[in-house]
Amino acid sequence: MDLGSINLVVKDPDAALMTYLKLLGMNNVQEVIKLKDLNDGSETVDGYYMKTKPLHLGIFTPRDSKGRMGQFLQKNGEGIHHIDMFLGQDEFEETYARFKKEGRPVSEKIAYIGRFSEAWFWLDGSGEQGVPIKFATKTYRGLSMWENTDYLDTPRIFQKINITEEYIRPRIVINSIMVTVNDWEHQRQIWSNIVSRPATEQANIFTLEPGQVDDGRGNIFVPVRFQFSQSKGINLYCALNKEAPINKVMSRRGVNGMFHNLAGYVTRDRVHEYFKQLEEADFGMVDPKPALNKNKGNGNYFFFVHPIRTHGVLWEFVSMFTRGESVKARYDWSDTEIYMVPPEMNK
Repeated sequence: MDLGSINLVVKDPDAALMTYLKLLGMNNVQEVIKLKDLNDGSETVDGYYMKTKPLHLGIFTPRDSKGRMGQFLQKNGEGIHHIDMFLGQDEFEETYARFKKEGRPVSEKIAYIGRFSEAWFWLDGSGEQGVPIKFATKTYRGLSMWENTDYLDTPRIFQKINITEEYIRPRIVINSIMVTVNDWEHQRQIWSNIVSRPATEQANIFTLEPGQVDDGRGNIFVPVRFQFSQSKGINLYCALNKEAPINKVMSRRGVNGMFHNLAGYVTRDRVHEYFKQLEEADFGMVDPKPALNKNKGNGNYFFFVHPIRTHGVLWEFVSMFTRGESVKARYDWSDTEIYMVPPEMNK
């Protein structure tokens, strides 16, 4: 199982596509696919699929307010709607059967997308995890549970889009999503069961020392991470202080969990240049300049982009690092152009 994509629900996918091309830069987007009349058996959506490394980004708008995305858009407005987990077909079928046996709120039937030879099912946001998750596979044989599958001739249109705009940004990767929960001990076990892997509790990303993190905005978190390939990860954040702003938002929405923000990582020596590019492009910058994290020797620059200019999504951009198998972070100099001490001194 691997974390595959993050999917947004928006009012105007054309406008949102241009926003994200401007935010990320065409040089960091490998391909854009336009989708029309994509039907999962319960809802029809239109939009775009942006192939970025290592996580893809989906931008969709629902045809009406009756389905999952439609109800979310009507109730909460634009923002992060769900994540996609990619599985091999055998694991996909085993996971669906396991979730059904455990009584989790999964789709009544699997949806098979004929034009892509892909199948998927939903784990509804009403489940203990608190957010919707889609599980998908590329099939290599007939489904063993074919009698419990909707075979759909969809989407009606899908095509690669030729982008002519020339927004150029420093090297950026998207590889983390933050989920806030209201009970980190219980939710840690729930998510571990869902994504089939143990969590790493980490307050310090370089030593994996557990502990609390004060985000400086009224939330005191216990951070927990589920690690996937290519340094991708799902971070669970639980605010311990009851009066934390994020707890108030979850309480107002009546949910146990909520997608909080996305994290992008930008080449270390070009963080300030990128900040200035976004500022000049009229993005809403939360901070007056990139901040240098001095907490426990972190040493990363970071800044936030306000959701008012990114279709309801709060973005955090951090100076570049990668994670090893132990989930420990290491500084990434691979795109650094200017330095005084050669990085190879540490080899």
